[in-house]
Amino acid sequence: MIEPLRAVATRSCCAALLSAALGLLGGCDGAITGPNLADGPLTPGGGAGTGGSASQPGPGSDPNAVGPRPLTRLSRREYNNTVRDLLGDATRPADAFPEDHDRAFLFRRAGLVATQDADLLSSAAQALAATAIETPSKLLPCDPAAGEQACADQFIARFGMRAYRRPLSSAETMRLSALYQNARGAQQMSFNEAIALLVEAMLQSPAFLYHWESPYEAPRLQGAAVQLGSFDIASRLSYFIWGSMPDQALFDAATAGKLTTDADVAEQARRMLADEKAKDAVTAFFREWLELELLAQLPKDGATYPQYDGSLKSSLVGETEAFVKSVLFEGDGKLETLLGANYSYSNQTLAGVYGAAATGDAFSKVTLPPTERLGLLTQPSFLTVTGAPNGSNPIKRGKAIYERLLCGELPPPPPNVPAAKPASAGGTTRQRFAEHASNVCAKACHTLMDPLGFAFENYDGIGRFRTMDNGQPVDATGSVDLDGAAHPFSSAIDLINTLSTSDRVRGCFATQWFRFAMGRKETESDAPSLSVIQSAFAAHQFDVRDLAPAIAGSRSFRLRSVAAGEKTP
Repeated sequence: MIEPLRAVATRSCCAALLSAALGLLGGCDGAITGPNLADGPLTPGGGAGTGGSASQPGPGSDPNAVGPRPLTRLSRREYNNTVRDLLGDATRPADAFPEDHDRAFLFRRAGLVATQDADLLSSAAQALAATAIETPSKLLPCDPAAGEQACADQFIARFGMRAYRRPLSSAETMRLSALYQNARGAQQMSFNEAIALLVEAMLQSPAFLYHWESPYEAPRLQGAAVQLGSFDIASRLSYFIWGSMPDQALFDAATAGKLTTDADVAEQARRMLADEKAKDAVTAFFREWLELELLAQLPKDGATYPQYDGSLKSSLVGETEAFVKSVLFEGDGKLETLLGANYSYSNQTLAGVYGAAATGDAFSKVTLPPTERLGLLTQPSFLTVTGAPNGSNPIKRGKAIYERLLCGELPPPPPNVPAAKPASAGGTTRQRFAEHASNVCAKACHTLMDPLGFAFENYDGIGRFRTMDNGQPVDATGSVDLDGAAHPFSSAIDLINTLSTSDRVRGCFATQWFRFAMGRKETESDAPSLSVIQSAFAAHQFDVRDLAPAIAGSRSFRLRSVAAGEKTP
């Protein structure tokens, strides 16, 4: 039977490829031993309340320092997008893979391959290969009738370069050629079956599954840092801006050596931002930054929120994505607009949350009540994710603002903090949580985040505006110390107006984009690059569209630090 033979041959080949590749990586940089290495140390003083001070170089710091580059695997989103662009397959097989969720990191990144992952990757590769070979003319760069061996060689070279995002080494070419010949000879497969086997093998290779430098090239130093190769830069750009593999223009630029300077890389970044694929990657940042992907499984009390169903969850995410695309691709692109715009997008499903008339499933632009709503932070999606199952949650909302907009870091909560009293105990949510936060073991953290959360007490657990809570008037007043001064507020609107023009928020937002691009937190060595990125952001009036070119042109994006134990020339 052909299928079992194909499966056996593929697993044998890929196991050899995997073993050989990981053996080459073993003494390289150690990142494979633990994903937490990506999180590196923060600059001294970069803990709670600093707003991510790692972005500023300290006295005497090396202006040419760069951070590490840990080994990372394609995320589910990246895998789906890559097989779409490589094979034309839009079936999204990675949706069946485990979630890319790392508790130590806000943005999505895949972990190392476990046994279950290997089985899922193998099944996905087999199904993708079987579908791809159904239309050989779309897969092959040649006509096998003119010579099967020559056509197979062309396929290995051309498809292999696209799958591995770089030219194949001679050793890789020899292994794949041997696999083809074994399939045609000992396994007695047809030409098409042998090509499908090659596809299946390549899709299980570390060269496809991981973001990694070629193990066959010695590191090239630029000062004390390692210069990433042109094909590595092309991949890093494409997965940052598109969440997918490079296109032909990027491959051509890499081949011609036109990705070696800041200007080269920034030019390609601007070209790529004009592509439709950039919209999906941009919205991916906001989905992950605001943790909107939690909505799919987020429970709410059915008696309190009977309208909270699948349709509403979908519309909550849809509104935010429509708004973000409008600001960044049709509007002025400014961070201040994202946080403080007086408009959003609504449909009939969201009408009940907004308390406004809207018809149909399509989203239409609506003007927001000026005393009730402004920008992203008063959208029901954010307020629902940070709400409680049966009401608001000032702790979750304050923590989200503190960590995601101010880049503050909080220690883990102590185990002996008592829970806040339930609504049945009487009093407003604020009163109950204020009493809870006064507990000695909770006070240190809650004084940092609770005032920020109390500003959003005018919104219930799914983001509906309210003036009364549990029979009493809502109190959304408070004060926040920001940019060296105290800023009192009487509502979320006041707080948002302060946040949207804050230097700390602007610096943190650039830092969050850096983390998204790099797949790790910043280290002390990234401070020079972050300083340049934040300065470029300011020079462009905090236009979010200019962050990608600034990040792509930074030293930490184009170079990496030498890993412990790594041999260099």
